Amino acid sequence: MGNESQNNTIASVIESTRPLRADAERNRQAILVAASRVFAEQGSSVTLEHIADVAGVGIGTVYRRFRTVQGLLGEVFEGKMARYADVAEQAAEHAQTDAARAFGEFIGYMLRQQAENLAFTDAILLPGLGTDRLRADRTRALAATRLLVVRARDAGVIRPDFDESDFYLLQQANAGLLRVSQRSAPNAWKRFGQYMLDAFRHPGSPLEPPSPAWVRASDACEPPGMR
Repeated sequence: MGNESQNNTIASVIESTRPLRADAERNRQAILVAASRVFAEQGSSVTLEHIADVAGVGIGTVYRRFRTVQGLLGEVFEGKMARYADVAEQAAEHAQTDAARAFGEFIGYMLRQQAENLAFTDAILLPGLGTDRLRADRTRALAATRLLVVRARDAGVIRPDFDESDFYLLQQANAGLLRVSQRSAPNAWKRFGQYMLDAFRHPGSPLEPPSPAWVRASDACEPPGMR
């Protein structure tokens, strides 16, 4: 009887904890859904308190799972960064047969991701941000975009002085444009992208060398020894 009583007690405890685990998972999903929406609409300069309000949970519930906005951002963007890396690798592969189209389509895709989610720029450009998986996919994307640039230059479809760090420059410029034009001119990024593609394709006059600070910032997105 003693063993039976003990087993019943254990079963009762297990049963009583199941709803709590289910509630915890529901809260976690609510936080991730709310954070995804807030990041997309407002960028990453938000507070955990605001995300908790949108999710309809207490701030303590958020803090038990995510200590910082950056930690939450990293988890939210895992899947999106994996897709971004996949597209970059596909573009680099496509550039072997049609470099002009591969380069142009990837530029459009990259700018569109920033436009559709204002926090995506941070996910791309902040090297220490995110989970191990996100950082691995970001490294994969960076390697693919650099290969895309090499193949586009070798094919003669972009100007020979296009530097790899110009992707960093482009992303930063588009992020700034989106911040000021999101409501008044939501499609301005498309026109900006078309202008930039024309500038990238035509030799034009000699360019000012890339800023060493921009080159260092671009290199900071990769782990040591990647080159």
